[in-house]
Amino acid sequence: MDHFENDRKPLSASDQLLQDLIRFDTTTEVSPEKPAIDYIRTLLEKEGIETETFFRTEERPNLLATIKSECAQLPPLLLYGHIDVVPTEGQKWTKDPFAATVSEGYIWGRGALDMKGELAMFLAAVIQIKREKIPLPFDLKLLVVSDEEGTGNWGMAFLVREHPEIFSGIRFALGEIGGFSMGISGKKMYPVMIAEKQFAHLKITAEGEGGHGSLSHTNTAMERLCRAVEKLSSQSLPVRITPPVEMMIESMAAALDGVEAMVLKLLLKSSLTDKVLGLLGKQLELFKPLLHNNINVTIIEGGSAVNVIPSRVSCHCDVRLVPGCTLEEAIKDIESVIGSSYEIEVVEYDKGAETLDLTLLDSLFAALRKKDPEAIPVPFVATGVTDGRFLSLLGIQTYGFTPMDLPEDLDFTSLIHAADERLPVGAVDFGKDILVDFICHAYAAQMEGQNGRPEMKG
Repeated sequence: MDHFENDRKPLSASDQLLQDLIRFDTTTEVSPEKPAIDYIRTLLEKEGIETETFFRTEERPNLLATIKSECAQLPPLLLYGHIDVVPTEGQKWTKDPFAATVSEGYIWGRGALDMKGELAMFLAAVIQIKREKIPLPFDLKLLVVSDEEGTGNWGMAFLVREHPEIFSGIRFALGEIGGFSMGISGKKMYPVMIAEKQFAHLKITAEGEGGHGSLSHTNTAMERLCRAVEKLSSQSLPVRITPPVEMMIESMAAALDGVEAMVLKLLLKSSLTDKVLGLLGKQLELFKPLLHNNINVTIIEGGSAVNVIPSRVSCHCDVRLVPGCTLEEAIKDIESVIGSSYEIEVVEYDKGAETLDLTLLDSLFAALRKKDPEAIPVPFVATGVTDGRFLSLLGIQTYGFTPMDLPEDLDFTSLIHAADERLPVGAVDFGKDILVDFICHAYAAQMEGQNGRPEMKG
């Protein structure tokens, strides 16, 4: 069947749900999430599903829905996702980003991939389980949050700090990002996220000779800061190979053949990592940020008048740490590039999980293979950050698991936050079927048996 044939077919209830969600403009910090949250609450309550809202401000609420078990014997399972989306301003869309147009076999719109498609999947799964009155030996919870694309202070960070009781007993959660198919060297891989990089906001300050702008000055703060910025922009921080990334690369290498498998394994030899990345360029672009801490200068500030040479100038940096790396180690990495004569201040730091609980990983892999016999599931480490970082503070292990069978020519990661974001018609139903099967069968069996993988250092 070609993509265009899908344009003439009636959409499934799941795809219509995705359309409805896209049509709410929930641009973070611009448009309030409340109308979309109200829509979801009404939808769930019509199905007889209990809901509660929690908020710092009524315009940016968070919704918790629960299907309560009549005989709860196992820890609750949490599904969660965010309703807010990033801006479309300045992007060149070929379709209205909030119209949810169906064209060329896709549903187009902001949030289709990040993450209203996944939310539609979770909602459809929860509704099906409720309608079919499937008995569960655990409570099933769905959390829809605001502000993931911002700071989380109106959403998950707020909930973890102010309402930790709603997470009582939860060990595992399913969220973004993972479970989507990727064509790699003719193999159909499905990465399932087990860990993510950590976020830090650092301020780097240089000091130097100040004075009047009419005189010549050397070794000024501005000059010194510019040297640091140039180095940080042109040089990689030292290689750091961590257990989750090692597991990811070894799993991918095991699925490939010959030279490709050998090259991937060479990435794990720290003395060769950068040479291999340099030789293959874009082919291994995915792995560079997973094998290094990385830093980007995003704001420069300093000076008070055009005729005064400032004695202190600063830059603000977005720093992403590999799983398990400490903030102190990351600062040492930065100093190895720019030297130790700069003042480095920690403005914000979201620490990641120290250990990973991989108990559910094999059963998630099995659920993918059951639906798609060609599937090669692999563990995955996300280069960005998700709300999972806040849940990890409560000891909750998140798996990025929103399964989608995508066309090989659709580059999932390049469309996230970009123009013409879109999701194939039918992708939501594909994932919904896997989730319902996993929730109703595999999760309970796994938790009752408790025969999972051991914990891994984060």
